[in-house]
Amino acid sequence: MPASSILLLESDPVAGAGVETILSGTGYVVTRAADADETMRLAADHQLVIIDVVTGVRSGIDICAELRATPSLSAVPVLCISTSDDVEERIRFLEAGADDVMARPFDARELEARVEALLLRFQRSRDLSPAISTDGVVMTRARRAVAVFSPKGGVGTTTIATNLAVAVAARRPNQVVLVDLALQFGGVATHLNLRPRQTLADVVRDDAAMREAELLRSYSTTHSSGLHVLAAPAQPEAAETVTQSHVDRILGTLLDAYELVVIDAGSTLDERVLAVFERADTVVLPVYPEIAALNAMHALLEYLAETGVLGSKALFVLNNMFAREILKPRDVESALGSKVGLELPYDPFIYLKAVNEGIPVVIGAARSVAAERLVRLSSSAFGLDGVGVARPQEERRPGGLFRIRR
Repeated sequence: MPASSILLLESDPVAGAGVETILSGTGYVVTRAADADETMRLAADHQLVIIDVVTGVRSGIDICAELRATPSLSAVPVLCISTSDDVEERIRFLEAGADDVMARPFDARELEARVEALLLRFQRSRDLSPAISTDGVVMTRARRAVAVFSPKGGVGTTTIATNLAVAVAARRPNQVVLVDLALQFGGVATHLNLRPRQTLADVVRDDAAMREAELLRSYSTTHSSGLHVLAAPAQPEAAETVTQSHVDRILGTLLDAYELVVIDAGSTLDERVLAVFERADTVVLPVYPEIAALNAMHALLEYLAETGVLGSKALFVLNNMFAREILKPRDVESALGSKVGLELPYDPFIYLKAVNEGIPVVIGAARSVAAERLVRLSSSAFGLDGVGVARPQEERRPGGLFRIRR
């Protein structure tokens, strides 16, 4: 799904092609309409309408006014392009309901900046607007954060976080951000085949970005799925520049900037990760079916039980990616003292192929059992479609397998 789709009403194919080239070159998907009727029919399916110079019975001003007078289209932002820098013409466009007006000739960078600003502004206004049900009941939009963490590396934390985020971004493009807080050697960008120009190390040097939602969004890199990514620092030593205070502030602002936040919290338990647990609504804990990994999980759960930071947020995922029937689910549940919320299937090829190609399983192998389970996990973790989160059975104490290794 494209990050942002734009509808362009043109009267001059050459001029329209120029606008399309500029915008498609920066990642937007542009649909060109030849007349007003087609524009009215297609506008609701796009995130922005651009009205270029229009000739004929209905002027650009008339079409802009018609868009604004249609209730179902009133929230779609409109950028109008005038024939010249005549103030009167620009005022008429604004009076007709245009959100912005720019004059020919214009610089490509100006067009890019105006489009980005409009999309950010209207995305933000939609986020803050209450949702209204069919029976007229006003509902607040849920903001949720899901963290993925394991006390042991190499158990699929990044694979799970990346696929979970891409799966939910397919439903909510431009409303989901994945934050790579495996700060020393984060692999999110590799898993998505991204080359981010900016990372969390750049964010923490910009105090305003940690306070202002729209500015913080500008530090993200957009994946073709519509997922936004805040990448880990490029150099391991830069991890120390990101403090617990930074993490807490960034996550708070991200929950203003996005509807859903996914955090790859890595495998190192420190104050930064505890801040993540505090902010998260659900903490996905991958469980690898081996005694060493279960012992590490046991130690984590005992520590977090004393701090009270995790509570009922835990969602256990039995990860059989590279292990077939080493330990049965019932044995793992006995060791954890909790039900496993979901089990990922064994496949020695599909997960490695996804990482090596930088194409998540839910995209590259969308019809596989693994993809189906990962999509189901995204629903469960975020509480979508009525799928609940399996919660720990707090009255049970970890035992079973752990007694063997104590």
